[in-house]
Formats: sequence, C-alpha cells, structure tokens
Amino acid sequence: MENKETFTRWPSLAGIWFGGVVSVPALIIGSSLISGLSFGNAVWVGLIGFCFVIFFMSLLSVAAVEKRKATVDLAASSFGHTGAKIIVGLVVGLSTLGWFGIQSNIAGASFTQIMVEMNGPDIPSWASSVFWGIIMVITAVFGFKYLKWLNYIAVPAIILLLVYGLFITFQEHSFGEVLTFRPGTKMPLLQAIGLTIGFISVGGVISPDYNRFAQTKRDAVLGSLFGILPSALCLLAIGAILAITQETYDIVQIFSKLGFPFFAMTILILATWTSNVMNIYSSGLAFNNLFNANEVTRSRTTLIVGVLGIILAAVGILSRFMDFITLLTITITPIAGVMISDYYLTKSYKENSKKINWKGLVSWGAGVLVMILMTSQIKNVLGIVASAMVYFLLQKINKD
Repeated sequence: MENKETFTRWPSLAGIWFGGVVSVPALIIGSSLISGLSFGNAVWVGLIGFCFVIFFMSLLSVAAVEKRKATVDLAASSFGHTGAKIIVGLVVGLSTLGWFGIQSNIAGASFTQIMVEMNGPDIPSWASSVFWGIIMVITAVFGFKYLKWLNYIAVPAIILLLVYGLFITFQEHSFGEVLTFRPGTKMPLLQAIGLTIGFISVGGVISPDYNRFAQTKRDAVLGSLFGILPSALCLLAIGAILAITQETYDIVQIFSKLGFPFFAMTILILATWTSNVMNIYSSGLAFNNLFNANEVTRSRTTLIVGVLGIILAAVGILSRFMDFITLLTITITPIAGVMISDYYLTKSYKENSKKINWKGLVSWGAGVLVMILMTSQIKNVLGIVASAMVYFLLQKINKD
C-alpha cells in the first residue's frame, strides 16, 4: 500500500510548472504573436492554445496518477517498450536540445548588448552564445545540484524585472495605445493557436514525469491548470505589451530600451541560465535512455548533446524561433493523441507491453503527416485528433 504522505498536493505541483513557464521564451511568444495580431486577439489565442495543452496534459496526468508511471512507461502500452523509448526519447531529446540552443542564443545576444551599452567591446553574438552555452553545459554536468539556489534568485528576479518593465512602460505609454494597436501584417488565428500549443507541448507530453507524484487526480489537474495558465497568459501579455510600446519584436532590444540595460540583461541571462540547464540535462537524460546507456555515462552524453546545442546557438537558431515552435507542435502533440486513445478511447492499456507496437507508431506518423501535408491552418489542432482516431481504428480492426 502506497503512503500518501510521499505524494504532492496541487500547490506544490503548480509551483513546479510556474517556475518552468516563467522564462524568456514565454515573453518571445507574446512579442511574436503581436507581429501579426492585435493585443486582444493575441491573449485570446494564448488562452485557447494553453487550455488545449492543459486539457490533454490533464488526461495524461490522471492516467499517470492512476498507474503511478512516467511518460515513457505510460507510452509503452501504445508504442511498445522499445518504441516508446525511441519516439518519446528522441522527440523530447531533440526538442529540449532545440530549446537549449535558443536560450543560449538569447543569453549570448543579451551579453553582447550589455557590452555595447557599457561602451565595452562589440563581441559577436555567436561568440557570446558559445561562451554562455559552455557555461550552461558545465553547470548541467558538474553543478546541477546547486541549480535550485540559482532558481531561488532567478525566478523572483525576472518577475521583478517584468514589473519594473511595465512600470517604466506605462509612465510613457497608455494601455489604450496597447488596445488600439494593429499590426502591419496579419497572422491566421489557427496558425497563432498552433504556436501557443507548440510553446508548452513538450511540458504537456512529459507531464506524467512530474504529475504522477500528485496525491490525487484532482491535485494533478489543478496543479497543471493553476501552474501554467495564469503564468503563461501573463507572460504572453507582458511580452506583447512590451513589443507594442517599444516598437520591436526583438526581446533583447525591448529590454535594452527600458533603461538600466546592465541589470535587465543580467537578469535575462540569469533566467535563461536556470531554465537552460534543465533543458540540456533533460536532453542528455533522454538520449542516455534512448541508447540504453547507464547513469555513469549520463555526464558524457550531456556533454556531447551540449556541444550540438552550442552549435545551434552559434548559427543563430533564435532567428528560426517560429519554425522551431511549429516543428514542436507537429511532432509532439500526436504522441499525446496516441496515448490518450490507448488509455481512454480503446481502453487497451497494458502493463506488460511488447517491444514494438506498430499501431502506435503508424498512428503517430499519421498525425505528423496530417500536420505536414494539410494546407489549412486547422492542421495545428487536428494532428492530435488524427493520431488518436487512427489508433482507435487500428485497435478496433486488429485487437491483440
């Protein structure tokens, strides 16, 4: 009999998700959306996209609490034991590697900006990105146990920075200016929803890794809802407001224009540092599991993956931010569709799975294919539905 005292109530889970969401990329989503949407539409799009992810995240989390299993173990029923390791491990490993490259690029660009503002040397952004990428990889490999202390400083610091940013902004601008803003170009609403889905889709799929420790199913759902929705919406809105008032969608330029660039850029670097160490740690762990390596080799794997992430930062992956988010939406959400179909629709979940379940792999591939081939913007929402339906049909045709 499990001791409920070892499990977590929803406020603690909400705190974990809150800390994960409060990051620079959350602001970039807001500043990116505002390039093609009004402020009101950007907030509505965020609400719809985030709620969509929280919905499938809650379904996976309920299953995780019932079975007390992590993502790969839950996915083993629908993808097979080896199939789950390959699909989930590869997708999660590559996505967190991409996030590492983007955030290293942000830190590098911020550092370059600090030097220029302080009349220092004009360091190339790629060189700064490489420097900070190396620092972050070293932290992940050798100093991970001290990261929580860095988090205690970084999360409150970036919140204070955002409050300060809004205070300065509304001394010179009115909220009416934000509400009446109209972008020069138009972004289709469904495409925008897809971008907000992609932003937290990784967290949605790997949510069983954390929410399986919830004391009850209700705790798992409430922890996800209150940890993600308020923080993600607030940061999206703040990113949009700052982009409108500072007349740029470049997050580094936005904070540079607010004044006190040294403190602003230092906090940006600190914020990316803490979340980025988690990215490269998770990526190294995912690839380590993918290749069935033991814990001893995790540090070596993290170093190798870290070098790849640094290369991504050096070539300027930040400039491909929107494409990267789209790629996440395409590859990750169909995984959730297959798992939900297996557990809830077909009720075919099995504890002892085979090595490869071809029905899960085909269904995931179908969801990815729908998102790639469809020209309609509704494809960003239909991928998860397509993978779930294909798995449902295959399971009905061939039960085993």
